[in-house]
Amino acid sequence: MTDIAGILKQISGNKELMAQIAKADPTQAKELLKKANIDVDESDIKKVQAAVADGKLDLNDIKDLAGGLFKK
Repeated sequence: MTDIAGILKQISGNKELMAQIAKADPTQAKELLKKANIDVDESDIKKVQAAVADGKLDLNDIKDLAGGLFKK
């Protein structure tokens, strides 16, 4: 099982990559992540896509997913 929150942390700074993943089919999304040196299980690709595709992933979501990584 892939750490979805960890993947989102890694790609959150790259809005272009997030947009590409959201629009790609699962195979293409997996290849995009692979190019970014992120290995994702085929079964978890849709979860990653859903997280970036809903358009509601904002800084607060990332903070929650990252376990407070950005807290001062």
